[in-house]
Amino acid sequence: MSIPAKMDDRRKVIEYFQKQQVFIQSEAVDYLMQQGDCMSNARRVLDCVDGKPLNIVLDDVKHVFQAGRHEQDERAASADTSSISFREEPGQLEVLKDVTGNSCCEGTLTDFTKLFRDRYAQLHRLLRKRQEMKHVIPVKKARERDGAISVIGIVDSVTRSSKGHVLMDIEDESGGATVYIPEEDAGMADTLVEDEVIGVIGIGGRDGLLIAQQLLRPDVPVHQTRRRRNGNGYAAFASDIHIGSKTFLEKEWKKFMRWMNGEVGTSRQQEVARHIRYLIIPGDVVEGVGIYPNQEQDLYIEDIYEQYRALAEELSAVPRDVTIVLQPGNHDAVRQALPQPAFEDDVQRIFSDLNVVFVGNPASVRLDGLEVLLYHGQSLFDFSTRIGVNQNQPTEIMKHMLMRRHMAPIYGEITPLAPEQQDYMVIDRIPDVFVTGHVHTTAIDSYRGVQLINASTWQSQTDYQRMMNFMPDPAKVPIVSLGSGRASLMDFSA
Repeated sequence: MSIPAKMDDRRKVIEYFQKQQVFIQSEAVDYLMQQGDCMSNARRVLDCVDGKPLNIVLDDVKHVFQAGRHEQDERAASADTSSISFREEPGQLEVLKDVTGNSCCEGTLTDFTKLFRDRYAQLHRLLRKRQEMKHVIPVKKARERDGAISVIGIVDSVTRSSKGHVLMDIEDESGGATVYIPEEDAGMADTLVEDEVIGVIGIGGRDGLLIAQQLLRPDVPVHQTRRRRNGNGYAAFASDIHIGSKTFLEKEWKKFMRWMNGEVGTSRQQEVARHIRYLIIPGDVVEGVGIYPNQEQDLYIEDIYEQYRALAEELSAVPRDVTIVLQPGNHDAVRQALPQPAFEDDVQRIFSDLNVVFVGNPASVRLDGLEVLLYHGQSLFDFSTRIGVNQNQPTEIMKHMLMRRHMAPIYGEITPLAPEQQDYMVIDRIPDVFVTGHVHTTAIDSYRGVQLINASTWQSQTDYQRMMNFMPDPAKVPIVSLGSGRASLMDFSA
């Protein structure tokens, strides 16, 4: 086919989706056109993608062509919003895991010991579920055994030699050992970080050195049993509002509020707005005070409590049948160490007239049957530095969190960790949706059936961010179907 003909077909595909009031990602169009009859494929995608979303991304199109047709039809039938009878009663929100009201650490050495022992125990249980780790032995015994061994340890240090091999020190409750990773296999150690829990399959030796042949992480199973969900509406996600900052995007925020009230948008978008059941705000709800050098120059509200009062005023525009979930971040008036408890009573009272649920950071919640892991995302920077993934690709970093089943394994970096007796940063439950904020960008992706979202920001670039070469992607709202768990996007930046 000639280039002009291809361009014409591409235009027709895009116009088809536009007429259906659905935006399609450029990369998704490219993939769709590679599959043959582009217009037939376009109709097939729209028929099969869950719930006729507001936008379609590459992952949606791939899923249609790679999944069995029978499964597609079942999902399309169950998620078809045209056949749904929406319930009028309030949403059913259940908090599944949250440090709020359960914090008991004092910061002693004993507390830190309990934290890491609990982390090891939780992740050890997850690793033991892997087929390859059925015959795990203690590290101390592995040091003394000739032949095949499998152990589970927490990483103490990783050293890369000039010759290309890697030495990794690990330990469990029985003791420690050095693991040798040969030069030809050193690539499997590229993303290792201290304090993660890892499985090692290899060879033991009487010299005490273990030779690794394979490294395993707890990870998310490739094949999961899908949960039954009874949700019919949608949840909207709006992170990092930063009320109190001179760079708060008031015009864009008010446009968002008008859409929530069905006053703007296409007919399809307004239909979605009428069925928003939850507004989730994962952290940095206000700008805070004294967070970074010379911040006072960027504030239009200098009192922290006045910032929360201004936020309450903005949130008063949210329809009363929508449940608002407020989570703190590093700019908020809670302790900085993770996990962060929910806001104290003096802040909560400011929102007493609103339909607000307060949770800690992180928190696992169930929204009408859809399990959502909410985490502001402070450790995204630590991961970015240590594993070499750009912070502007937060969903790639979130995949690494899911592989490790831990949101903040590295102790002693930028992210402070509180020594709770239970490690609340372990991802013990596999969520349907995993949401972060913090890095002020917008990203939607998926990993082994988990919908990944970084929920944008409502703050334009500050002088401090400009100095740090930090480029925000503001005023965008991911929208998740409570029935299918899949995400679309609304853009209020225009």
